[in-house]
Amino acid sequence: MAAGILTTANSCDINRDLFFGTRGDDVKCLQEYLGVINTGFFGNLTKGAVANWQTDNGVAPAAGYFGPISWKKYQQLASAAP
Repeated sequence: MAAGILTTANSCDINRDLFFGTRGDDVKCLQEYLGVINTGFFGNLTKGAVANWQTDNGVAPAAGYFGPISWKKYQQLASAAP
């Protein structure tokens, strides 16, 4: 299920949901945004960072899956940033 295209100041171009086991440049971009090791593989560190980000930003459930609910919140935060 595609969550929509997400473009940020760091040039993320993401058009799919991201979850444990996913690989790619979009995962690298998410990792950069979250401040975790940039490997391009959505492993346990990324899952934990996503879950923490979800908790910090009121996204429930905080399951470590970056799907439609997380996309919506991220887009709200990105559009509010100066």
